[in-house]
Amino acid sequence: MNLSNNGMKKPHGAFAEGENEIKKYLRILKRRKILISTTFLAVFLGWLGYVSLYDSYPVYSSSVLLYFQNPRTMSAVEEKGQTVNASRITFLETNSLLGQIVQELQLNFSIVTPGVSKDKLFSFVDVNPESDPGLYRVAPKGGQYELYYSNPATKVKDRLLLVFGAQDTVRIHHIAFQVNAPYLSSLPVKAVEFNVKNFDSSIKSLKSRISYKWLDRKTLTNLSISATSGSPEMAARIANTLAEKFVQFDSSIKNRKGNEILKILEDQLQVAKQDLDEVNQRLQRFQEINPQVTAAVPLTPVTTLQQNQNDLRLKINDLKNLIARTENAASFNEQLDQARQLVTYLLSAEGIPTASVFDQEFNALMTERNGLAGKYAPTHFLFVENENKFKSLIAKVETAAREHVTKLMDRASNLEKNISSEQQNLARLPLKQRQLSELMVEQGVKRNVFETVLTRYNQAKINSEVEVGDVFILDPAPVPPVQSRLSLILKKSLLGLALALGLGLGLAIVREFFDKTVQTPEDLETRLKLPVIGSIPVIHNDSEVPENIKDLKGKRDTKLITLDYSPTLESESYRDLRTKLLFMNENKELSSFIVTSLRPGEGKSLTSSNLAITFAQQKISTLLIDGDLRRGVLHNVFGNKKKPGLSDFLISKATVDYENLSKLIQKTIIPNLYMITAGTPIPNPTEMLGSERMSSVLEVLKSRFGMLLLDTAPFQASSDAAILSTSVGGILVVVRAEYTNIEQLSRKLQEYRNIHENMLGLVLNMVKVDMKKERYQYSYYNY
Repeated sequence: MNLSNNGMKKPHGAFAEGENEIKKYLRILKRRKILISTTFLAVFLGWLGYVSLYDSYPVYSSSVLLYFQNPRTMSAVEEKGQTVNASRITFLETNSLLGQIVQELQLNFSIVTPGVSKDKLFSFVDVNPESDPGLYRVAPKGGQYELYYSNPATKVKDRLLLVFGAQDTVRIHHIAFQVNAPYLSSLPVKAVEFNVKNFDSSIKSLKSRISYKWLDRKTLTNLSISATSGSPEMAARIANTLAEKFVQFDSSIKNRKGNEILKILEDQLQVAKQDLDEVNQRLQRFQEINPQVTAAVPLTPVTTLQQNQNDLRLKINDLKNLIARTENAASFNEQLDQARQLVTYLLSAEGIPTASVFDQEFNALMTERNGLAGKYAPTHFLFVENENKFKSLIAKVETAAREHVTKLMDRASNLEKNISSEQQNLARLPLKQRQLSELMVEQGVKRNVFETVLTRYNQAKINSEVEVGDVFILDPAPVPPVQSRLSLILKKSLLGLALALGLGLGLAIVREFFDKTVQTPEDLETRLKLPVIGSIPVIHNDSEVPENIKDLKGKRDTKLITLDYSPTLESESYRDLRTKLLFMNENKELSSFIVTSLRPGEGKSLTSSNLAITFAQQKISTLLIDGDLRRGVLHNVFGNKKKPGLSDFLISKATVDYENLSKLIQKTIIPNLYMITAGTPIPNPTEMLGSERMSSVLEVLKSRFGMLLLDTAPFQASSDAAILSTSVGGILVVVRAEYTNIEQLSRKLQEYRNIHENMLGLVLNMVKVDMKKERYQYSYYNY
């Protein structure tokens, strides 16, 4: 049967493990309550102070919803168009677009004086990108107003710019305004200040206040644009204005591209018409002069070959133009658009096998880019990595396009040879017939060129005229409801409460994780898997020791609390330890044991002293031996003489018998308690304690006393305890709460197997307990 120290059954299984874990964390909370409470209060009060002073003003957010539609799917000419390029949303971050928002909403202008409304203060106000940044102050004086200017960047302070009247329109520093005199005179302040920010910094500030995200990752048709501001109305105005400007900006770029294509086709059509008219006139004049001449051979092969040659030349020209536009794109987004057109041309018009691979890779990278757009800024390393992948793909597409141009040029060269061959056949005809045939072939070629260019021009013109907008504002941004400052402070206080509590608990757990000490007997027993047979609370200072004990002590240690029989918690802890050792005595015939510890300062000497007193109080003839021949202190504890002591006898030549040993034994003020001090320091204490002479000394003393307590040096730096363990009945190891390194203690116990095997148990010393509670229980019981 598995029993605990008090005889109760220990729980088994998962329930027991769960219960142990709960107890473990409860002990952590109890041990670290000061750390937790201190951290909690410091963090929470700091958070509350910061929120109240700097972060208690509401920040409003408003969102507008845009819908992207592919306009090519609505075209009367082209059923299968290009998917809307989602990379256009990066226009939202361009300085040109954001600059329009700043200027329209006057975001680089703000009132500094609290409680003053901009709309009420000015009849109108206008600032622009050239406005001088700085702090302006309007102060009434004698029915007029003075305008002062300050700018720390230029070390200008309170410079008087001008004096103006109530109805005057002020134009200075590229700023224009007119004050509302009645409103200004009604204000309780003597002067009103307003600030003009640098235009570029205002754009950066606006950029930090806007965000966007796709609501549908697959189709990329619904885009939400959000804007934040300290004013709910301004948050909605920024979002709506940005959406409107984006739609206009996007439309202007699209129209510009269409107009450029129309202009190019118009020029080509004009040239083709001139060429066709010229050849028609030449053919007409020839037929008028030579009405009897007719074509002698079919002209279709030559015409077809020249038409094919002309088609190849158009393709070569188109490809070269696409490659040039891709290489010379003004921005990365424009380069993506041109590269997309180049891939589409290679895939649809030319049917190049590798173009399908390029198309798949392009779509995959664009999907990746759109996914990143809703999460990261364009300067993020993932965005940069995606852009580098795109550049690598574009380079491969351009290379493939150039190789195809070379192939087309080779085909055109072959056609030129075939045309030359056919023309040689025509050259064998009579002169007039040959001239007529050449004119008719040229006419067919020119007509084909004209019809081809005309068809492309008409398609582009129809697309431009029937083009419908592909970006719509579905839901304008609403004005968010006004929040009270108090409710915001309360909400953020709850967040600070959770943060402070979490941080306090986290620090406690981290501190516990790195803490190599223990505080309770349960922790000690769990960590070392060894029995803890005693728990000694902290013995407090002399002022808390009863007066009757002080009378008994004289010059002796004030912490010999077992000198009398008062039922204090501290003294009863030693008596409880004595009782357990006496029970062991019945089972093991225990008549001697060692008291030691891992390091100095853990209370082994005080423990052995108080424990020896409790044995003597049971009328057991008790001998306390100071075996710490390096730093023995028991003579100071009891106020006895240090010499002669154990070391003096061990280095002497005296016979080991009780008659000679009795000369070392000193009486104490406690009946039945005797002691042998450490004696004179010697250079080889370990050898002396491990000698046969020491073994003989212990054998003689055990035969004369009912109980021997041997206080030895700490075993971290000395093997004295391990050497003496074979000569006594057991070893008692003292562990100091919140001081002893348990991991070091475990390693030393494994190193010194004698100590581990002969251990009676552990004594946890200087345990912190609730003294008021415990003393009340003892006093109540003894009452």
